[in-house]
Amino acid sequence: MMIKKGKQLNFISFIKRDGTGTILIGTPWTAESDFPKVDNTNHLHNEEFSLSRLSVSNNTWIAFGSNIYVVKIKPLYHEQK
Repeated sequence: MMIKKGKQLNFISFIKRDGTGTILIGTPWTAESDFPKVDNTNHLHNEEFSLSRLSVSNNTWIAFGSNIYVVKIKPLYHEQK
């Protein structure tokens, strides 16, 4: 497994904890929503995630942290220190 900070990742979708599917990042959130806020992922920038490969052809990963996400790793020139 690989470890990356949230600021090094492009978040694609949130994986529901009950395994019933995913929610695309950017989906509007309301108080009645049955999922955490996914319309803004800035709060995840300093969180560390363990990554496991999802798809080689799509270059996607599963990121395990306080929640689970489908992500892509940002290219090195996009990383900000």
